[in-house]
Amino acid sequence: MKAVQLFSIVVLVFCMACTSEVKNYEPGMSDKPSSALVFDKTKWQIKEGRKYPFRDKMVNDVVYNDTIRALQKPQIIDLLGEPDRSNDNYIYYLLKQERLLFWRCTANLW
Repeated sequence: MKAVQLFSIVVLVFCMACTSEVKNYEPGMSDKPSSALVFDKTKWQIKEGRKYPFRDKMVNDVVYNDTIRALQKPQIIDLLGEPDRSNDNYIYYLLKQERLLFWRCTANLW
């Protein structure tokens, strides 16, 4: 029984380490997070090693931008670039990836 409890604690610690703080930004809010950036196609596509240094700061502008939301899938791919992953009719872009030992903690946008 102690092994199960220890395993549960270890899993809980890993899960907590992989969570990221989510900012609830809605369009028109005056207190937009200071770390947020306006979407820029060039910066969105910059990749340094395995990291995209600007995507996590631009995601709110992409998700809540009415112009981008109205685009069809081919137009979105033209704007954001090839997705990191796709499944059925969903496309995924890597925002941020951190490692905790051998586990990858990933935040995706789809």
